[in-house]
Amino acid sequence: MPRKAVHFIFSLLIIVLVISGCAPAPTPQPAASEPPFEPAATEAAAPATEAPAKMTKLTVSILPFLSYAPIFIAKEEGFFAEQGLEVEFVRIDKTSEAMPALAQGQIDVASGFFDVSTLNAIAQGGEIKYVSDKGYLDPQGCAASTFVIRKDILEAGTLDDLHNIKGMKVALTPASSAEYALDFLLKEVGLSSSDVEILNIPLPARLEGMGNKSIDIAAVSDPWTIRIVNAGYGEVWHPWQEVMPNFQFSINMYGPNLLKKNPEIGRKYMIAYLKGVRQYNQGKTPRNIEIIAAETQIDPKEVEESCWMSMRDDGMIDLATSGISGFQEWAVAKGLLLAPVKPEDLLDLSFVKDANEALK
Repeated sequence: MPRKAVHFIFSLLIIVLVISGCAPAPTPQPAASEPPFEPAATEAAAPATEAPAKMTKLTVSILPFLSYAPIFIAKEEGFFAEQGLEVEFVRIDKTSEAMPALAQGQIDVASGFFDVSTLNAIAQGGEIKYVSDKGYLDPQGCAASTFVIRKDILEAGTLDDLHNIKGMKVALTPASSAEYALDFLLKEVGLSSSDVEILNIPLPARLEGMGNKSIDIAAVSDPWTIRIVNAGYGEVWHPWQEVMPNFQFSINMYGPNLLKKNPEIGRKYMIAYLKGVRQYNQGKTPRNIEIIAAETQIDPKEVEESCWMSMRDDGMIDLATSGISGFQEWAVAKGLLLAPVKPEDLLDLSFVKDANEALK
């Protein structure tokens, strides 16, 4: 090949190589089987930890009595907590003292005996309503509340003639279901509580008074009944369920905080309470005895031996059989109440009805 031709070809190759070197390198493409990188789920921002549900605080008036057992059970078994409620117990010794606190919203729930102080508070415009049963005098039940009489008086047969009760010393709370029961009993012989000397003394003093013979008859409930009987001081005399069958002995009450301001919380409280009642109505199980003994500071053996107040599973109050109208008529006649309180002003059973529906 001529030298000029060789020189030309060599020069052309050099030019091609230079141009190729100056061209930009192609961008690498991922393989079709390898999708573009995305952060793994574990590397993504973790969702915020769920905050614990906010608990609503409620203040409930209680006493260390057996009739408060469903409330104690509801707290210890977590039934209140299930409803988002944090319940604080406050001891108020008398229903009459609890009523102003309930009406003024200082406490949310009160439970107590059926008495004149509550009726007067409602009659005077207090925003208080009976909302459920907390114990009634079951004619088929045991002597949950009764009169006990000194053993020597009973054995002597002094009160075989009930007229002989005149002037005797009777320990009870005036203007309460206890005085009503006594009047109910004495009515058949034309007497009343005004014919005896009423001693308004606390339960421990009634036990002591039976022992030292400073009182003749005492209105008591268990465990005080069995304490008096076991000590040999007295005997059961006219259990109240025989005197006033089906009488509404005790009730739960709501004030304005739950009646008006937050009725949904009142409904939740009632659901938890009824769950407590239903466990209570399972009877003297080891768990129920354990809870009641711990909350009341009553010896477990006494708890088991005591008569447990009858309570309705559904928590309803039966106006036809409750004795509420008779009690009010008695209170008016005694000058303890100006006028009977109308049922619609006295009761609000919507909470217990809703709770039963929720528990179906």
